[in-house]
Amino acid sequence: MKKIITLFSLILLAGLFSTAHAATTARKNLDRFFTSVTTMQGSFIQQLYGKNGKVKETTRGNLYLQRPGKFRWVYTGTDPQQIISDGKNIWIYDQELDQVTVKPLNKTIANSPAAILMQKTIPDSQFKVMEMDDHTSGWNWFYLQPHRKNFDFRAVQLAMDNQGNLQQMVLYDKIGQKTVITFKATANRPINANQFTFTPPAGVDVIGTPQA
Repeated sequence: MKKIITLFSLILLAGLFSTAHAATTARKNLDRFFTSVTTMQGSFIQQLYGKNGKVKETTRGNLYLQRPGKFRWVYTGTDPQQIISDGKNIWIYDQELDQVTVKPLNKTIANSPAAILMQKTIPDSQFKVMEMDDHTSGWNWFYLQPHRKNFDFRAVQLAMDNQGNLQQMVLYDKIGQKTVITFKATANRPINANQFTFTPPAGVDVIGTPQA
């Protein structure tokens, strides 16, 4: 009987050590994504869910990211829009309205989810990072809770695969909705610098003044 109990205890301990090791590896992969990934490019699907849990809106597009501070987020389809950060300014180009809005990057992005992807440092300074006991789709999930109450969203979830690639981002807003962004992207491939520059097309209304 004693041998059976001892064997059972060893099996339990082995399971605990295995789980702890997996958690450590997953967290290392998360940190590596933030500190070692310089560029990211690919496509995305973005879905907005209402309070009732039903999809209200689905959009698709392409993204280009260069850390720190630069990205181009392109929404395609019936309502095309582009959001570009050149490292100093955020440009929002609404093609349907023929309108461009420009704002200083540091005042626009600090409290938004985009700040998570644009920084090249682990997110702990801005968020309480918790690994979740959830392996949906075989991914490792993390729950990020902002330290500051003025953050645009109340919580963010990140899903990483076992190779440390970002697969999904879930944003929970303050009115009970959530936005799910699923990525199909590659990391650390060269991106043409033109992706991070923007000149308003002739004839469009420009709101705001860019920082030089």
